[in-house]
Amino acid sequence: MITDMGVDWEPAVRDPLRLAAVARSGLVGIGPEDAFDRYIELATELTGAPRGCIALVDAVTTTAFSSAGFPEGAALYAPIEHSFCRFVVGAGRPFVVHDARNDDRTRGDPAIDLFGAAAWAGYFIQDGDGTVLGTFCVMDADPHEWSPHDLHLLATLAKAVSTEIALRSARSELAAVRLEIERLRTPD
Repeated sequence: MITDMGVDWEPAVRDPLRLAAVARSGLVGIGPEDAFDRYIELATELTGAPRGCIALVDAVTTTAFSSAGFPEGAALYAPIEHSFCRFVVGAGRPFVVHDARNDDRTRGDPAIDLFGAAAWAGYFIQDGDGTVLGTFCVMDADPHEWSPHDLHLLATLAKAVSTEIALRSARSELAAVRLEIERLRTPD
């Protein structure tokens, strides 16, 4: 049993029902998309964070499907143990750290060097059923005091991304129903 910040994150992260929801989300392997990129670009601009991403969390990996501020071609995935996203998904609540290098919850965490995450603020993104799929987060290579306004903004944008995900899922389900109706109407 691995615990971080007082949370045993593994059961929630590796929950088979959550992992099935991640697979059904239609987000696995999508790559950058303007709709999601605009949200994370807005978050970095308004909070003053140099980098941010929207990440999907599976059983072993955190993978950003949208990002801002990272160098072109940067690897935007990591083992779950090297990502602060595990705290958000594991606890089902936001995780905020102003100076990860000096915070008892994160001191020595590989995410600090891997992603330049000396400061990090992340909120969960979820599907239409409320299952946590991953995170909406911003980070800074230097300590950063996230203001209440910053945190409110991040929470609001994470909810907007969750709504976008739910709408995409509903559109896909509707398209599947329409195809089935058409199939039933067409004589063999």
